[in-house]
Amino acid sequence: MKEGYYLIGEVSKITGISKDTLHFYNKIGLLVPDYIDEKNQYRYYSRWNLWQLDIITTCRKLSVPLDKVKQILDFHDNGRITQLLLDYRNEALRLSRYYQQVAEDILWYDEENQRVSAAIHSEEVQKKRLKEEIVIAGTMTRDGTSYHANLQAAARDELRYADTIQRKYGYILDIEEMRAGNIYKCSEYLKIADSSYSHVSPENLHVMPSGEYAVCIVRIIRESADFGPLFSWMKENGYTTDAVYADELGLQLFDYIDDYYCEIKAHLKKI
Repeated sequence: MKEGYYLIGEVSKITGISKDTLHFYNKIGLLVPDYIDEKNQYRYYSRWNLWQLDIITTCRKLSVPLDKVKQILDFHDNGRITQLLLDYRNEALRLSRYYQQVAEDILWYDEENQRVSAAIHSEEVQKKRLKEEIVIAGTMTRDGTSYHANLQAAARDELRYADTIQRKYGYILDIEEMRAGNIYKCSEYLKIADSSYSHVSPENLHVMPSGEYAVCIVRIIRESADFGPLFSWMKENGYTTDAVYADELGLQLFDYIDDYYCEIKAHLKKI
């Protein structure tokens, strides 16, 4: 063996890098030992190999992908290396923004879950002035089994390009069915946070008008609910409604359950 050469176990001990990792680097051609003994086929790492390994370790601390690390080792040109790292910096910034959004989305989901946990069915009805909202809505249908499929088709592209999972599902309810205590969903709608809805066909955009609304939280069990307090409040205060919306509280990342809460918003009209 030549002076200044090291076996893989010695390199591992010197650098703290496992032998498995060194074998892997050799296998993919990233760090190939400089000398192979013809008699026993032992592979020996040179001092230059150790310098290469130092470069690899530095790049890995920057999370530079291995294919780009190989380019850096091949360049032998600091100007080209600097430009490659600057290009990778742009990718790192993009990933940073992506993971920041992931962190915010997870926190949002936790907050929504707390909101669901704190939901209490209350007969209190409040009158609120709400701003106009535009939502993605599925085709209005009398087939109660297809409303979600209709929404999925309408929102498919917008969901694909959305940067966030922050969204809210809701329903346009049949008013006469409500009087009987039933939940009949004429259409399902979707609100996506900070979305321009540029990937949605105009016919699938529904305008929830601004104006005064009667608002309350209702617990829905097996598609039935007590809307008596809502209709009594409207009657006592001289109102009727021409549209009722039900926003689900929270976002459930599991199979749909038959016991959930909605914020009911009845658009008010004077009798």
